[in-house]
Amino acid sequence: MKRIAATVLILLSLAAAAASAQTLASKTTRAREKSVADAGSKPVGAAADEVERLLELWGLAQGGAAHDGIRTRVVRGHITMSDSSLTGTFEKYTKDPRKVMMVVNSPRGQIIEVTDGERRWMQTPWGGSMSAGEGEEALTRAASGKGGTKWKEYFSAAAVKGRESLDGEKMIVLAVTPHGRPPMLWHFDAKTGLLRKVAYVNPVAGNGGERLLGVYYDSYATVDGVKVAALFRQVYTSFTLTFMVTEVKHNVTISDALFRDPNGK
Repeated sequence: MKRIAATVLILLSLAAAAASAQTLASKTTRAREKSVADAGSKPVGAAADEVERLLELWGLAQGGAAHDGIRTRVVRGHITMSDSSLTGTFEKYTKDPRKVMMVVNSPRGQIIEVTDGERRWMQTPWGGSMSAGEGEEALTRAASGKGGTKWKEYFSAAAVKGRESLDGEKMIVLAVTPHGRPPMLWHFDAKTGLLRKVAYVNPVAGNGGERLLGVYYDSYATVDGVKVAALFRQVYTSFTLTFMVTEVKHNVTISDALFRDPNGK
């Protein structure tokens, strides 16, 4: 189970980005699908406004006007592991602007990972708490803010790469490189605009040598008019963690103290 904790690299930014992406409520569903398809038809090295538009369409795909009204989110569910009978539960708390906490309750103890919008910290049953510097929240900020996305401030590079197929469906692939971090490939469904996969181009080995290869968003549910990932998988070098969402609540009271670094950093 220690190996699980060492390799459960919770993608805080992607969940938070889904909660704060720019929306285009005035568009119709048909216009949205056409625009997403057009974005994917451009060559590698597409112009910056195409990246901007794709990220904005991602926000639209998540719920449009309904999405703007979401200020907090609480998600609960179960976790299974592909090569073990051990199971666990998880809870995720999200609050604007860009605050996210993930709590994993495993048979060996509790693992907590938090970002307060600026820095990230983690706590495990055997390693105490540790500050981890700036985390993946750059991805959140790149897809947030009224009046357009802000990806240029947080990515050293971003371009629509082209199209690929995933489970028989056409995907639009966006290549991004956060400042000071390894490059990633985001796969958006060409029909719906929803994020379906995040792949790491050069996966970094964590403790125990495991590498997080990618995250797959297999299904979404509609809650309060907003799309929420209902089933997603973290695929590692030798095993897969599957997260099954059982409960989603929006706009509940969440204290800022929940996201505070216990080290005072």
